Amino acid sequence: MSFLKKSGVVVSIAVLSVVSLHAQAPSPTESSSADYRFLLSSDELGGLEPAPAAGGQYGGQSTYPDYHGRWSHLAIEGGGGFTAPLGNSSGDLTYGWNFRGGLGWNFSKRFALLGEYEFDRNKIPAAILQQVGEPGGNVHTWSLTLDPVWNYKTSGRVGGYVTGGGGFYRKLTSFTEPALAQGVYCDFFYCYPYYYTTNVTVSHYSSNQGGLNIGTGLTFGRWENAKFFAEARYEWLATPGRNTQIIPVTFGLRW
Repeated sequence: MSFLKKSGVVVSIAVLSVVSLHAQAPSPTESSSADYRFLLSSDELGGLEPAPAAGGQYGGQSTYPDYHGRWSHLAIEGGGGFTAPLGNSSGDLTYGWNFRGGLGWNFSKRFALLGEYEFDRNKIPAAILQQVGEPGGNVHTWSLTLDPVWNYKTSGRVGGYVTGGGGFYRKLTSFTEPALAQGVYCDFFYCYPYYYTTNVTVSHYSSNQGGLNIGTGLTFGRWENAKFFAEARYEWLATPGRNTQIIPVTFGLRW
């Protein structure tokens, strides 16, 4: 009996010890990181804070910059497309193509001011060529204008803007005829003459005048720090005789 009593006492002590240790142990759901962070200094805590999310110049889903960087205010554009005649010019010009480049300043997300160069090339319709007795002809129009831009939608993946302005326009009308020209081809031993047909300008007429333009466009997507754009403008030139009216439709990139 004495042995059984002693054994019971030992077992009881062991059970009480296990229960006591279990009560003092931290719960599995509790994290010891809080106690660890409590023991760290403020300098040591700075290295453990989560890094802020990188927003970049185009933070979030916006396609417009925040305009805080050194070059973020610089506005650049470049693109090309097709040019359609309008009004009085519908009978004087055919559809053609255009190129535009611009450089300016973004004062804010909403407002920018650009100096733009534009070149448009259209052909002369066959009916007019028959009247003047020439087989070919084309019209080149180039301009230097100052154009403000107002971005009326700057959030989301698709933006919108309106633009317009005016400046100097030069229009050059040329009539051409095919002619035989001579070229020279050289190999390692000798040079050989050859002949080919090309169009030669036989007469031309130019005019310098002022003009105005107004248009609207959409921006979408993103490439590096640039936005793709699609734009249509109405352009009016005070050319002698009767005014010239064209609609350039341009696609390109804006920075």
